[in-house]
Amino acid sequence: MNGPGSNMATWEGRSVVIKCARFATPSIGVTYKMLDSIEAIIAAFERNDGHFELFEISPETFREYMRDTRSTGASAGRVGIVAK
Repeated sequence: MNGPGSNMATWEGRSVVIKCARFATPSIGVTYKMLDSIEAIIAAFERNDGHFELFEISPETFREYMRDTRSTGASAGRVGIVAK
């Protein structure tokens, strides 16, 4: 991990961000700014048995499938969301 309170990490020599979604949450969000500074997104989706399925997504693929967040708060206009 690249620092306390951060979900950015160096994995296999690459800059990544780790995003987790609980069982009832079907999507993950990444800020547009972060997409410009990482090489991959590691998405962890919780299964109903408590274990996680891991996916690696390139920033390019994330951008291709993302939609803007529906938030009207601080993340509005700053975060893209991708569904599993």
